Amino acid sequence: MFRQLTRRSVIAAGLGLATAPLLPAGRSAAADPPLRVGVLVARTGGLVDHGRQQLLGVQRRADALNGTAGHGGAHPAAQLELLVQDVGDTAATAREAVSRLLDRGVHALVGPPAGWLDDAVTGTAQAACTPLVLPSTGPAPASPYAFRSAPTDAQVHRALLAAMTAAGQRTAGVLRLDARDNPALREALAAEAAGQAARIVSTETVPLDGTGLVDKVKALVAAAPEALLLDLPAPLAAAAAAAAKTAAWTGPVLSTPDAATATFHQLAGEAAAGVRAVSPWLPVAAEAPEALPNWSSVRRFAAELGTAPAPSAGYAADATTLLHQAFLGHRDKMAARDQLERACCVGVTGVFNMTADNHAGLAADALTVLTSRAGAWTTVPPAPTGR
Repeated sequence: MFRQLTRRSVIAAGLGLATAPLLPAGRSAAADPPLRVGVLVARTGGLVDHGRQQLLGVQRRADALNGTAGHGGAHPAAQLELLVQDVGDTAATAREAVSRLLDRGVHALVGPPAGWLDDAVTGTAQAACTPLVLPSTGPAPASPYAFRSAPTDAQVHRALLAAMTAAGQRTAGVLRLDARDNPALREALAAEAAGQAARIVSTETVPLDGTGLVDKVKALVAAAPEALLLDLPAPLAAAAAAAAKTAAWTGPVLSTPDAATATFHQLAGEAAAGVRAVSPWLPVAAEAPEALPNWSSVRRFAAELGTAPAPSAGYAADATTLLHQAFLGHRDKMAARDQLERACCVGVTGVFNMTADNHAGLAADALTVLTSRAGAWTTVPPAPTGR
């Protein structure tokens, strides 16, 4: 069961902090060496856009924690040092990237940029007793050293299907990456759909470098779904939206948080209009209600970035915050892991309550439904459409 947050703890955690361990008598954080965090980002391959946002979020949060935000230089008392490694988009490059960072003596890891790469890094991180925070959607982590600072697949699927059924659609066609088309994920989505009186009538997969998606969309449409669900990175989600328009699809198109970016609008153009995405509030921070527990954090972070922020930037910022908290007053990896299992944090993405049984403790109210209008995301719902 999630621990209850008091108003006082919400205000404190809204500053990007959470309950921290007390320092031993006579000791201060300044006595410790800088916290060395290895950051696994995609600088090559098909996840470059996600990697760029992830690095932006990590760097901005690290600057704030080090007291260098807006000063353009290293703070003499900086306590957090980032070591960035290109992870590419394959399991082999991910494993190599982790090994390189561990060789450089990192205390903790952030990444990789996609859930299907989790298994490639968690085993190595666990063998090295190194805490790892995963800033992308995926399953609830099973490794004792892995934690997630993004929604789980189950949370995203639940929100997607709820948005679909609330609008009156009961059958869906799914377009997803072939890397994410595994039996466990299909079964989980089918079970979630059944629980909401919905049904997945067709699924098509595409490779990360896939092009020409019209035939894939036409195959989905042939199964007569009432809605199309996209589980794709922003560039492919944009291509799929354009393909749906070409295929004369006039029903609803819904997406995972991956599409809730400026890149989606740049690439999809007019085809983006009316597309809905389940997402944290960061892309529409100005519309976030004051009653939202992380209202202050999300508004301030969006203002600091000064651009249309992607959800992945928030995931990465929260990963940095969680690790900073876990290592306060020490540099012991095992103690940090234990601290993460008790983490209570109001982050950019939402409220996190980690436990020994739940290493992905993001609250259910972290996600909302966005609609694409006039080249931007908004919480204003779309006008009714029909096929």
